[in-house]
Amino acid sequence: MKKLSFVVVFAAGYLIMSLELLGSRILAPYFGNSIYIWAVLIGLILAALTAGYYFGGFLADKKNSEKNFLYIFLAASLFLLIDVFVYKAVLEGTAVWGIIWGAAAAVSLLFLPVMIVLAAAAPLAVKLLAREEEVGLSSGSVYALGTAGSLLGIFLTVFWLIPYFGSRLALFSCFFISLVVFSALLFWFGRKKEIILAILALAIALPALPKTILPKDVILEAESIYNQIRLIDRQNAIYLTLNTNKLYLINSAYIKRGTLFDFSLIDLFNLGPAIAPVKNLLILGMSGGASIRQHQQFSPEMKIDAVEIDPKIIEIAKNKFGIEEGDDLKIYEADARPFLAASRKKYEMIEIDLFQGSPYTPFYVLTQEFFQSAYSHLSDNGIVMMNIYAPAKHELLQPVLSTIASVFPSVYSVPVYGHNFVVVASRSPLGEQEIKSKISGAKIPLELKPVGDYFLGYVEKYQNDKNAPVFTDDWAPIETITYQMIKGVPELN
Repeated sequence: MKKLSFVVVFAAGYLIMSLELLGSRILAPYFGNSIYIWAVLIGLILAALTAGYYFGGFLADKKNSEKNFLYIFLAASLFLLIDVFVYKAVLEGTAVWGIIWGAAAAVSLLFLPVMIVLAAAAPLAVKLLAREEEVGLSSGSVYALGTAGSLLGIFLTVFWLIPYFGSRLALFSCFFISLVVFSALLFWFGRKKEIILAILALAIALPALPKTILPKDVILEAESIYNQIRLIDRQNAIYLTLNTNKLYLINSAYIKRGTLFDFSLIDLFNLGPAIAPVKNLLILGMSGGASIRQHQQFSPEMKIDAVEIDPKIIEIAKNKFGIEEGDDLKIYEADARPFLAASRKKYEMIEIDLFQGSPYTPFYVLTQEFFQSAYSHLSDNGIVMMNIYAPAKHELLQPVLSTIASVFPSVYSVPVYGHNFVVVASRSPLGEQEIKSKISGAKIPLELKPVGDYFLGYVEKYQNDKNAPVFTDDWAPIETITYQMIKGVPELN
């Protein structure tokens, strides 16, 4: 009985943690990957575990039998079998209820039932083991084995299942493990004939294994440690999206004819060399490499260091978007801020376009400390050009500009279609007429002339506002402000 209880508790711990991590992955394309989603997911799962522990204790006192393990894993297998087939339909159906309530509904429907029954295994095991040994030792053993199972669930799910097999097959693996434990319990209790039920359940679930049929214009769907990735092929371009099913939130693109967009923020980055001559450029947030292709076309003498955290995106940029490393381009697989901390190189321009997929920017790349680090990597007349996503009432824009202005003496912004802003910050003082004369007097390629005219027509100098907050590593409520912003954009809800 001791060995049986240990196996059951270990398996339950594994499934609970694996499913929690999978929850964040399958929610991301529909609700994003912000701290709000994590709070909903963790909070509701903790509520389910609370109910499950109480239910298990109640069951242990009323009908303390090892056969309860059989019923627990029967119920868990049935719930997971249902999840395998309906999780996408549930996510699509609840997405219309908004980010918070939609995510809460999806978590409640998909994960709460299975979490409740799995949590019931621990108190049952404690009571059963207490028959053979001291209560303290039995409860400590159950907690230890359950935690060990959870550790395996974390590492196996994050470092192997999701990157190599994807979240759908990882979810199926949870169902399969639960079914194996159920079958083993049937065998243990001498109910070998009923193992046919487990085989039948597996046969029912197998049709869910084939790959999901992608929409006609989706040419690639993949997962990495960091992102769920889609390539969408449209008439003029191939678009890269991360952690979202919304084409409004494009992270990069491959333009099929030429490299320019239509007065996009990426096009505006090409004006940097007109403001300050650029020999060495640092790109933080390479994504698919759209701006690299432009810089190589319009400033072929430029040396580029490009930083991208996701190796899968680097692979796509090379294999799908035509990005090639060479003497003029070095690509670094790294997070932006640690890269700056480790580097001692100076640049004439730093281009920053950093997102977690969906509309959220990591808070630690919008703080005073981050911009101080960027400042220290610029040459005397160097500039930073940065993409800021601030739709609706632009609540995020003013605090970010205020934060940048606390480090840089001159800060400018250019709106792009109302949702994005390209920010230009200069290490040395740069007057409004001076920046305009640099753009208007520069010998820029004919294709960039409309981009330059757009810049001149919309550039605006930031005037210091003493009431605007400054973000720091200690205080930067980026996700709270972003959530408030996107509530005002119907297509993002």
